[in-house]
Amino acid sequence: MAPIRTALLSIAILIGVCPAAALAADDIDFVRGCWATRATPGGPVDGFLRLLPDREIEGALSGHAMSAYGDPPVSRLDLMFARDGSTLGLRRPVPNYQALDARLLSHYARVPQVGAALLSGPGHVAAYAQDGAKEWIVVKARDERLSIQRVDGNGRVVETYFDGERDGCD
Repeated sequence: MAPIRTALLSIAILIGVCPAAALAADDIDFVRGCWATRATPGGPVDGFLRLLPDREIEGALSGHAMSAYGDPPVSRLDLMFARDGSTLGLRRPVPNYQALDARLLSHYARVPQVGAALLSGPGHVAAYAQDGAKEWIVVKARDERLSIQRVDGNGRVVETYFDGERDGCD
């Protein structure tokens, strides 16, 4: 009888946890597409980000934030989102060096309560963190603009990885 009670208790705990877990997996398609950064409004494009379905990994959007200059252009950031919004993979350049870190993407899990707390007004937001982290990666889209930032525990921006406007995919 004890194993049955233990199994039922485990199922009850999972059922209690599942609604919260379901909140973590939201559609992230609001980041899909092509985005451009400009030093001045209406000025020339100085960087771009394309987040499109990954050709090799089903259920993922991936892309690179690139400089618009250089031959070849310098990659500033690699991103990969699970299409259900549950995880983010991110790789940045090594500090004081333009090349991307050679290690695998750093993985972050969705933190829905942080995203909800940081959203004011219309738009979309997703927040991601690593286990035990006191900082989050926050992805916001509003009025055809996309920003990807690292914020501290007080919601202050520590670093902006990308901030741009929607641009057509050629």
